[in-house]
Amino acid sequence: MIKSPSKKSLFWIVSAGIFLSLITFLNALDSGSYKLDSQSAKLWAQANEKDRIGIYVQLLDFNSSSQTLKARIWVTPPEKYAYLLDSSVQVIYDTAIDISASTINYNSDGNVGYWQANQYLRAIDVELDADNSQVKSFNNDKWFPFDRYSVALTGQIRFLVKGGNTDTLKDDVWESLPIGIQPYTASLSGWSAEYKLDSFAGETVESSFNDGQYFTSDIILERTSLNKVLLLLLGLIFLSGGFSMLILFRSILLAHRPPTLSGLIWAGSTAFTMISTRTIIPGDPRIGVKFDLFIFYPSLVMCFISAGLMFVNWISKETWTAE
Repeated sequence: MIKSPSKKSLFWIVSAGIFLSLITFLNALDSGSYKLDSQSAKLWAQANEKDRIGIYVQLLDFNSSSQTLKARIWVTPPEKYAYLLDSSVQVIYDTAIDISASTINYNSDGNVGYWQANQYLRAIDVELDADNSQVKSFNNDKWFPFDRYSVALTGQIRFLVKGGNTDTLKDDVWESLPIGIQPYTASLSGWSAEYKLDSFAGETVESSFNDGQYFTSDIILERTSLNKVLLLLLGLIFLSGGFSMLILFRSILLAHRPPTLSGLIWAGSTAFTMISTRTIIPGDPRIGVKFDLFIFYPSLVMCFISAGLMFVNWISKETWTAE
C-alpha cells in the first residue's frame, strides 16, 4: 500500500511547485527585445552582402515624457568602400552621411557628416523625436505601461567613387547602396524595440530599399511584458492594502474588532509603504498617469481615510464590547 504524503510534505511540494512555476512564467516573459520585422529581415537577406550597408543602432535612453530617443549609430559599408576595424571604419572613398535628427554628433571634422578618403568613421550620436506615425493610440505616457511610440530614422549614405581628386564637381560620381538596420546585441532596459523599413516619398518599401538613395525606418517602442506583469502585481498590492484598511475599519465600526493602537500603526505603515513603493515602479512613470488615478491614489486615500476614522473611533470610545 502506497502511503500518501503528510500535510507537511504536501505543503512543501505545493510551495515548490508554485515557486518553480512562477520562475518559469517570469523567464518566459519579454524582458527587453530588439528585432527586425519580417519584411525588413527578408529584404536584407535578399540583398547581396557586397552590395548593402548595415547600420547598427544602439538605443541609449528613451524619455516617454518628452518622447525623445537617444541612440548611437555605427555604419558598416561593404569591403569595397571601407576597411572594417574593431571599433571604427576607415573609408576608402570620400563618404557623405546625412541623418535627420533633432540633435546629432557625427564625430567628424566640423561635425558635418563628411569624411575624406582614409579617414575614420566612428559612432554617430543622435537624438530623435517620436513622430508616432506607426502608432495610432496609447502614444502618451499617461497610458503607462501600455504606452507605445514610434521614432523615424531617416538619412542618406553616399560614396564619391570618381572625381574626388579634381576641383570641379561636374565629374563627381556618387554611389549609394541599399541600407538596412541590423540587430544589436543589447536592448534598451524596460523597452521592447522593433525595427521596420518604411517607404520614402510615396515609393514602396521594396523600391525604397533597393534604390538605396535614402533609408527610412521606424523604431517602434513599447513596454516589456515583464514590466506590465510587475505593475499588475504592484496594483494588486496597492488595492489589497487599501481595501484591507477599509475592511479593518468596518470591523471596528461594527464592533467585531476592538479599536487598538496596533490597528492605527498598521494603517499608517501601509499608507507610507505604498508611497515608498510608488517611487520604485519599473519604468519610473511620472506622477499622474492613469495607473495613479485609477489604482494608486484611490488605494492611498482609502488607507488615510480608514486610518483617520480608526483614530477618531479609538480616542472617542472608552469601552468596547463585542456585538
